[in-house]
Amino acid sequence: MKTDILITGIDGFIGNSLKNHFMNQGFQVFGTTFYRTPENEREIQFDITKKQDFSKLWKNKQFDIVIHTIGLIDQTQPFSSMYTINSQGTKYMCEYAKSIGCKHLIFTSSVSLYGSKVIGEVRTEIKTKRKSKRFVTPYGKSKAMAEQFIEESGLNYTNLRLPIVLGCGDTFITPSIVPRILNGTIFTCGKKARKISVLYVKNLGPLIEKLIEVGFLNRSLNCISHTIFWEDFVKEFAVNLNLEYKPKKKSKLSIFTHSNDRHYQFIASYSGFGAHYSSEELSKALDNWQPPYKWQEGVSEAIEDYIRKNQ
Repeated sequence: MKTDILITGIDGFIGNSLKNHFMNQGFQVFGTTFYRTPENEREIQFDITKKQDFSKLWKNKQFDIVIHTIGLIDQTQPFSSMYTINSQGTKYMCEYAKSIGCKHLIFTSSVSLYGSKVIGEVRTEIKTKRKSKRFVTPYGKSKAMAEQFIEESGLNYTNLRLPIVLGCGDTFITPSIVPRILNGTIFTCGKKARKISVLYVKNLGPLIEKLIEVGFLNRSLNCISHTIFWEDFVKEFAVNLNLEYKPKKKSKLSIFTHSNDRHYQFIASYSGFGAHYSSEELSKALDNWQPPYKWQEGVSEAIEDYIRKNQ
């Protein structure tokens, strides 16, 4: 019999994908929402910044598995907001999980906690240390602190460090690339082919289902579904748009002259330096699990959703 699970943030990009996967697999899914009204008795509208809101959550129900996806990712927000939601909110969630006897807390962390080494190639968990002070974005710092709270909570856990996440409804990759391909301003800063790592959101559900089967790892691990070359990645967007990929050449130094344009910085840094993370440790722990969905499907799906919303 499939266990009942609690997924926080089921009205978010990642949380909604996980909800759909586990429901389709026969799990009884309970979840929290923030932006939308609950659809049934298994959903509760909930604000993680308010400790009193935890009293709304299920107290007499034991969730062996809690998947915590709530997070503020808007890099324009101050650290205080990032901390309140991503760090302190996670600490509160740990307290709740302990109170109901949770056996495995699964947390969607981020590779952004590697600081300046979030760009580059062959980043491994052992050699690339997380940072919570210098050379790290407010978002990365908040995720590093959340991981520390989880480790100190006494819960059995697995922290999954996600790279850029692709799929229907992604809020960063597709809005960065598609408009530039459409208006002819797509560019590259690289002379050398650079590797990037992505997670197609549809692969996260099957991966976590395998993780539930294996059990808690009490570790923080990179969670990647595919590693590809940046040029091949962007070309796939162009192919789906029925357009040629003819990038303009830009200097890597332009990253600094466009410091207020996150979409520009994303393209410049990924094309110029790469963003490649090894996921071998997680793969080994999950008996060499392989993603069932191809990243190209994620590109097609993301573009269709973007065009539909911006027509």
